[in-house]
Amino acid sequence: MTGTQWQHPKLPSVLPSVPAVQDVTTTPEQVNAGMARITNPSETPIYICALDNCYRLFPSRERVMAHRKRDHDSEDQDDIITWNE
Repeated sequence: MTGTQWQHPKLPSVLPSVPAVQDVTTTPEQVNAGMARITNPSETPIYICALDNCYRLFPSRERVMAHRKRDHDSEDQDDIITWNE
C-alpha cells in the first residue's frame, strides 16, 4: 500500500461521554495568567489509541504500543490517531 492509499483513522464526531472531574488545584490567578498557548506537532506529540473505542492519549507511538500490549493484548499498529506523522 502506498502512502497516498493509506489514510489516518478518524475520530467519530461524538466521543463517548465520561463524568467530568472538577479541577480543585488551579487557582483563579493561574487561569487569569493565560497559561495556555498554541502548539504544533513538533512541540506536543499526541498519539490516540482508537482500538476498540479506547481513545486514550499518549506522548509517543512506543507508549501506545506498550499500552496496547498490556491493556488490549494486541500488537496491532492500526487505529492510531496522531498529527505527528
